Parts: sequence; structure tokens; C-alpha cells
Amino acid sequence: MLLSIQALARSNAPLLQGAEYRLNSRFSQAINLTDSQGKLLTLHRFGKGCSPTGWVFRTNDFEKLTERLNATSLLCVEGERLVGGGLDLCARRTLDLSTSCYEQLSLPDLRFCTVQTGLVGPINEAYQRMDHPHLITLREGIALWQAGGKPDWSNLIGLGPGLTPSGDDMLTGAMAALFCHGHLHSLPTFSRFLPPFDQLLLMTTSVSCTFLNNAVQGRFSTPLLRLLRSLATGRDSRSAIKHLLAHGHTSGADTLIGFVTALRWMKETEEG
Repeated sequence: MLLSIQALARSNAPLLQGAEYRLNSRFSQAINLTDSQGKLLTLHRFGKGCSPTGWVFRTNDFEKLTERLNATSLLCVEGERLVGGGLDLCARRTLDLSTSCYEQLSLPDLRFCTVQTGLVGPINEAYQRMDHPHLITLREGIALWQAGGKPDWSNLIGLGPGLTPSGDDMLTGAMAALFCHGHLHSLPTFSRFLPPFDQLLLMTTSVSCTFLNNAVQGRFSTPLLRLLRSLATGRDSRSAIKHLLAHGHTSGADTLIGFVTALRWMKETEEG
């Protein structure tokens, strides 16, 4: 029997007509699907935000999807729908997950944030010292990119455990800060910030590869975009930080430290 489900929303990532998605991994809050090229589409349970290629479903509907989808399921893109395996999925609305250009982003106060990152220790210690080798690598790569060079991230991409390794999350956070900058936002140079998608697939997981590929196009998850908006408007960012830190085991923390590293580098460069 065909089961038709309407998602609460989906991201504005383009849907490739005819693309076929199979089950990649399944968790309590998300179901990851990948196509033949390794590109990701994620079905989210409502309450944890939306990823750059995500669809968000009510809890009851998400449970139905969990029951229906298995290793043999095949979902095909037909227009604005995902069809196959006895499912017909559409979305009520589309979310624009592209970041905006902001005149000014304030640095969040992380001196008392003791949450552990995956690579550089507690956030507050890394934030105050900025002398960890991985953070130095990140700062030097950003400086090289801004000067017209092509950074070598081979020591960072794919570094760390999980579906989105810590080094990749740090790069995603850094790109969010760079995309928001008034001057850098307009530069057509983000394509050389990272290797192309097919090379990324050889360096990290397919899930993480999709996050990085979207970041280099200026698309980010809703928890990260929420933090950007709070810092741009001067609102209390503690709630947005807490929401971001709840993402994954250390993914939120790694994304946050990458973001503040790039933001501090930009502010120091402007002041210097």
C-alpha cells in the first residue's frame, strides 16, 4: 500500500531529477540516504533542526519512515517528490538555508564553555589560547586562501571519528564565518577553498562530504544559521550555542570552535 507523507519542510538544496537514493545509515533522530554519486539526503525527526540537504518530518511520520525504509528501499526524485518503496514524500515548504551577509558578527563569549571538542580539547581552553596545532592549521589555510592560494586540508579533512569527522566540522564552521563577512561573501573564490566533491569522497565519509560541499556553496544547517543570526543582531547567543552543541557527539562543538577560529582570524586581520 502506498504511504503518502508530507514533510514539515525541506532544505532548498536542488533535487536532481531521476536521482535514486538508498539507505546509508539510520539513527533515532535522522535517516541518511545517499545516491549513486555518494551525495546525501537526510530525513530528520522534528526537533533537531534541518541539515543542508534535509527533510523534516513529524515524529509519527518519522517513525513510519523508520519502519518502511530498509537496505533494499529505493527512493527516486520525481519533480519535488521522493517516490519508491511504497512511499510518496513531499514537503509543505522549502527552507532557504543559504547564509546571509552581515555587517558585523560579535564574538560569542565561550570562556565558561567546558564542552569537549573532538580534536582540540575543551572549547573554553581552545577559544582562549588558539594555539592548538589544528587551529593553527585552520588559520594558516584561511590566510592562504584569502591571499589567492589553494589550502591543503589533507591533515584536517577526515580527521576524527564519526559520520562527520571533527576536522570536517571545524571547516564547516569556518566557512560559515567567512561566508557571512561583507567582503568575503562576494568573492567567487570559495570553489578553491576545498577540493571538488569527487576528491572529497576519497578523503572523508559521504555524509561529511555532502556537508562540506554545501558549506562551500553557502548552505548550512539551521542550528548554525540560528547562531549566525543571533550574533549578527546582538541578541543573547547562549540558547543558539546550546542548540548547536546538542548536534552529534562532538559535531556541534567542533563546528563552533571552527567558526570562532575563523571569526577571530577575520577580526584580527581587520584590526591589524
